[in-house]
Amino acid sequence: MTGSSKVDSFYPQGGLNAASYDLRAELDRKLFEDPIPFYRDIAVNIGGPVLELGCGTGWIAAAIREAGIAVEGLDLSDAMLTQARAKYPDMIWHKGDMCNFDLGRQFALIIIPFRGFQEITDGNDQQRCLAAVFAHLRPGGMLVLDLIDPDLRYCLPEGDPESVELPLFPMPDGVGAPDSRLRITAMERTSDPLTQRFEEHWRFEEIDLTGNVLRCEDCWHHMRWVHRSEMRLMLQISGFVSISEFSDFKGNPPRYAANQVWMVKRPD
Repeated sequence: MTGSSKVDSFYPQGGLNAASYDLRAELDRKLFEDPIPFYRDIAVNIGGPVLELGCGTGWIAAAIREAGIAVEGLDLSDAMLTQARAKYPDMIWHKGDMCNFDLGRQFALIIIPFRGFQEITDGNDQQRCLAAVFAHLRPGGMLVLDLIDPDLRYCLPEGDPESVELPLFPMPDGVGAPDSRLRITAMERTSDPLTQRFEEHWRFEEIDLTGNVLRCEDCWHHMRWVHRSEMRLMLQISGFVSISEFSDFKGNPPRYAANQVWMVKRPD
């Protein structure tokens, strides 16, 4: 993740958002494609060492480590890294900006899963990220990442005023009152087609068994959508070759308004 103030505002230390991240990720894996087998299998096929950028709480890196592959994670959010270090204390976690990092070594594989590249909200910074990745890959090393392919009907200036309430979650361990539950609502979304940036308003509420709100937390998630042609051009300009593009984690061909899954190599 990049942009320290934006990261901290969306994942504040001690906040309900960061504490519930793994619960939402698990729901996402059930409702949509599960990225873990895809990234784990690539790591097994290529071998280590692996670097995950935007590692969050570490659940993808941990799955790769469990498969016997050396892996490290990098993230800018203190709240997310606190959880990663608590859950996986024997793994290597770096605090850093994926647009500007120097670990002093190279990797066989670098991954940016779960749309982490889109949390870079400036096109120039996205290019800087790819340059940093290129420098940290061994000759012949591979970068793999996934994005949302934008459905332009939902990228208009008026945004999306509708809200969506997720199923009630149990409160994360060690957070909240006994028997309370967590209500998460995706509120309004605003879009800027000129910069391709969008902002999502999320509300996190701790509620008791009668529905009374015990605690409320509002967070704003800033992201940037990337068109397929734009992404391919950025990769080419950055020096990557063998550029492969898919619409899902099963290797199906590109499809509008689906996922973008990219696999590229640093030249030998």
